[in-house]
Amino acid sequence: MYLDTANIDQIKKYIDYDWVKGVTTNPTLIAREGKSREEVLQSILEVLGERELFIQAAGDTKEEICADAKKILKQGDKRIKLKIAANEAGFQAMKEIKEVHPEIGIIATAIFSIEQCYIAALAGCEWVAPYIDRMSNQGLDSEEIVSNTAQLYANLGLNTKILGASFKNTSQIIHTMLAGADSVTIATNLLDTIMNNKLAADSIAVFNGDAKKFG
Repeated sequence: MYLDTANIDQIKKYIDYDWVKGVTTNPTLIAREGKSREEVLQSILEVLGERELFIQAAGDTKEEICADAKKILKQGDKRIKLKIAANEAGFQAMKEIKEVHPEIGIIATAIFSIEQCYIAALAGCEWVAPYIDRMSNQGLDSEEIVSNTAQLYANLGLNTKILGASFKNTSQIIHTMLAGADSVTIATNLLDTIMNNKLAADSIAVFNGDAKKFG
């Protein structure tokens, strides 16, 4: 599981759990923090330990994306990986970046189709990130897309993994995993919901209340 946030307080709350493998960000999440990208990313790296940080390289053209990727990678921190949009310019940038930095992990982001997943795998991406809730909002069957992508990768012996993203509720997370995703990146408010299940909290309160009677 990855945390989908750029907020340092949210990251600090959960980063020490072994099952949190890293953090994914994007320009929108970083902009919400009201600081420069460099400041936000440095703050995250200071608390990240050995975990991964995926940063989105933005741009409308291959040249712009590659230039932004160069800025992101310039400090040489091995924990830093890239997110790149899965469109024509993005696929071109992926090819160029992989030629120069074959060791850099890439998430192909803004995924809405199995065709995008196929091309992203051929481009050498380590992950694809299907946007689950946004698919549903467009009338697309996100579970079918995830399941078919997993089957396609298995059929072709491709090593690219599926990282479910863009969730509105916890049910979408579980359905995405059951459909064949390898992992998910989720906002911390959804992780809060999972960690503090209301029905469980009510039962625990009763247990603890009864336990005090023996104290």
